[in-house]
Amino acid sequence: MYTWIFNAILVSENNHYYRLGERKENMIIQSKMVFVSGQFIPAQIHMDNGKISKISPYGESVPDTDYEDKLIVPGFIDIHTHGMGGYSADDPSPEGLIKWLKALPSEGVTAFLPTTTTQSKENTVRALKNIADVMKQNHSGAEILGIHLEGPFIDYNHKGMHIKDHLRAPSVEEFMEYQKAADNSIKYMTIACEHDSDFALIRYATRNGVTVSIGHSGASFENAMLALANGAMSFTHSFNAMKGLHHREPAVAGALMSSNAFAEVIADGYHVHPSVVKILFNAKGNSNVILVTDAIGVKGLPEGVYEISNVKVSLDKNGTARNFGTDTIAGSSLKMNEGVKFLVERCSVSVENAILAATLNPARVLGVENRKGQIRYGNDADLTVLDYDFGVTAAYCRGMLVYCSNNCRD
Repeated sequence: MYTWIFNAILVSENNHYYRLGERKENMIIQSKMVFVSGQFIPAQIHMDNGKISKISPYGESVPDTDYEDKLIVPGFIDIHTHGMGGYSADDPSPEGLIKWLKALPSEGVTAFLPTTTTQSKENTVRALKNIADVMKQNHSGAEILGIHLEGPFIDYNHKGMHIKDHLRAPSVEEFMEYQKAADNSIKYMTIACEHDSDFALIRYATRNGVTVSIGHSGASFENAMLALANGAMSFTHSFNAMKGLHHREPAVAGALMSSNAFAEVIADGYHVHPSVVKILFNAKGNSNVILVTDAIGVKGLPEGVYEISNVKVSLDKNGTARNFGTDTIAGSSLKMNEGVKFLVERCSVSVENAILAATLNPARVLGVENRKGQIRYGNDADLTVLDYDFGVTAAYCRGMLVYCSNNCRD
């Protein structure tokens, strides 16, 4: 079972005890391995009022915590995740969403986009209102940066686990209804661009500050490239639920590989073969790749059969979910720190590029890199401390220590 993290644990720093989730003013942490501008250096990080107030040489001041040789990296940002612990972003439950955002720091995630799936219009509106309401409550834990609307504007033949009866052609008017219900919190949207007449929704969303990602799509190469020219910026879970590359028809996958657009990838070993993940990084010049989990509500649950987002799914012993009775992958139970580890150990991606895929690149696709995704002066003090096996030692969300493992002080 997944262990929910709560705020009643007392932590000692230099004999000063305080509760997880309480912000300590003028906190200083340090390590010989702090990730700054794409590389590791010895440094101290000063945090004040939820922000990084200074980066100074290692050992310059007496730190509150010295993490020695552990890696201090920007907090991970998961822009494509549907739920965990039995909860789904499609459920209008504030309690489930709050538990979720408090649990995510244990895998190094300090910010995320709750991601909806294709439901009835009524269910989608209720889910969007719930997420928007919880966002306003400013809970300690991983910050909700907005909402990822995945569906209903996707292709029938590439629907994956999405409910076919609720798939619809892209509509500016319907999207406006959703954005109103979400109080303008939809920041990222997956769309099958071949069904967007004159790219009207892509252009409207782009004009109004929403990142458009091409996914669940059977588009031709030319259509996908035109969608990028009209404002789309990314591709959803690369190679999954899209028309594949052929040497005479590159299709969506060809546009993904040959363009300079962002590309999500699920690095769990089941959605995409490790060698193909490596090819993706090579094609992108090791940039613009975004690690995502695409985790669904079965994450953290034991092997079995469940109903998630009104779809019956089976979860196997490897943590892969499938539409019940089929081989169609319905999602993962991947943790972000495990995804970083997989990129490095199985896909021959450098540690630095794997970390960028989980931090700066998702911040860039959302346009929040001046607040998230980097250890730099003025950014939010969102930090993850990793051991050399990529286990999470500690996580800070906006200057608060919100997760501390058993070996947090080792």
